[in-house]
Amino acid sequence: MQPTLLTTLLTLLPLTTALPSTLNPRTQCSTIEPSLFFQIYEEDMFRGQTSGLGPFFPSNEYSFALQQQANNVNERDLVVSFKNVNCSTRGRGKTDKCRLEFAFTPKSRIFYSSGNTEVDVFAINGELPTFVDFEGQRREIPTWDSTEAQTGAKVGDFTFPSGNRTAREKVFRIGRVECAETINLRFSITNDKSEAGDLNYFQGPGVSGLRLVCGC
Repeated sequence: MQPTLLTTLLTLLPLTTALPSTLNPRTQCSTIEPSLFFQIYEEDMFRGQTSGLGPFFPSNEYSFALQQQANNVNERDLVVSFKNVNCSTRGRGKTDKCRLEFAFTPKSRIFYSSGNTEVDVFAINGELPTFVDFEGQRREIPTWDSTEAQTGAKVGDFTFPSGNRTAREKVFRIGRVECAETINLRFSITNDKSEAGDLNYFQGPGVSGLRLVCGC
């Protein structure tokens, strides 16, 4: 007996209704901009101090700035804080990881680089230290010594563009970090070389730079 159209559809029906839910498309990636930039200093004169490098008022720009002198001395590292990060979970309650990127563009209002521009990135364990200012507001104030004590595993590295490589846009995929409501990171010119290095890059409205990509 030849199968009818009805019996064919009934045969296929269990196959179509048993598709696993994991085949559904995942939510679209979200891009998260930094919340705060801090400069910390190795040299004794400024070792207990920190400088805010963004957001500046009223431009809402951030200064991605790193420096070290020859023989890896008098380093100036960068502490970056991402806040209010929305984390999604996958099977068995595991939290997604976020991808750390640096999206370079020559459209930045200020950027320069010289010498060693290889950048290492490390996780910072725990919350940044805080103080209460004269207005009674609690503010974060990481210093060289406090950050040294909290520096964790290496996240990744990238080479900031220099020379003729600054003429074109490029996205550097640095590494992946565990998603959390607050993610703190330390950026430092690599100590694998004794060469001096200096770089600065302004990012802000309309100018990409350091960012997290989560939820992919």
